[in-house]
Amino acid sequence: DREYKRTLYSRHGVREYWLVDPEEDRVEVWTESGTGLVQTAAYQRGDTLASPLLEGLNIPLEAVFS
Repeated sequence: DREYKRTLYSRHGVREYWLVDPEEDRVEVWTESGTGLVQTAAYQRGDTLASPLLEGLNIPLEAVFS
C-alpha cells in the first residue's frame, strides 16, 4: 500500500505527503525530489513537525498523539 500510494501520488504531482502512524506515534514526511517522492524527515511524539513545503507550518506532535 505504501509503495502504491507513493507511486500514484508522485504520478499526479503531489509535492508533499505525510504518513501518520498512530500506533508508533510517528509521522514520515515525503517530498517530491524530481525523480519521485522520497522520505525527507521522520518525527516522533515530542518532536515538532516542520513542513518543507508549507513554510512556517510547525506542528507539536505531543498534542497530536495525546
